[in-house]
Amino acid sequence: MLVPMWMLVVAGLGAGVGARLFADGWLRRNLYAGFSVRRGVPELCVAAGWIFVGVANSSAVQLVSGLVLVWWCVAVSSVDVAVRRLPNSFTLPAYLVVLVGAAFTGTLWAAVVGSFMLAGMHLVTHVVSSTSLGAGDVKLALPLGAITGSAGAQVWLSAALLAPLFTLVVAGVLARRSRLPHGPSMCGAALLALAFGVMAEG
Repeated sequence: MLVPMWMLVVAGLGAGVGARLFADGWLRRNLYAGFSVRRGVPELCVAAGWIFVGVANSSAVQLVSGLVLVWWCVAVSSVDVAVRRLPNSFTLPAYLVVLVGAAFTGTLWAAVVGSFMLAGMHLVTHVVSSTSLGAGDVKLALPLGAITGSAGAQVWLSAALLAPLFTLVVAGVLARRSRLPHGPSMCGAALLALAFGVMAEG
């Protein structure tokens, strides 16, 4: 590991507080004053994700980008869980950042194709059944499709297949018939696919 585990845990817990406050700030600014992110959940999710990133990555660039991605995923998922929304201010700027990064690494074409394919799949589902998948999920598919596409076809395919599976499993465990937020499953699937993709390369 490039960074000691205890340091990732401590830093992850602190960053998790930041993710929760960031999400809560968006909720307040957008007239969701009665909603808030549950304390402790973002902190634990960021800390656990950062430990996984630290174990999976062996280069400084991959480590830093992985830590940032985990933080962003937790922040955007926190809003989705709280109010079933995925804000444009979270998803679209992230898409541009991923494309810029892909341009620097020479994977821009793969990122664009990956984003369009994943967003297209979600768009079809949204058009067919808007109650099961919202427009925010389509927009979230852009950055996630781009970053997994940049990592290779196998990573992209794994993320695309795991996301609906995760949502179905959670729905079954919670015995929920109403629409569950799909954003956390999309983020979790992408992170897991990316981590195993990096470990396979190593």
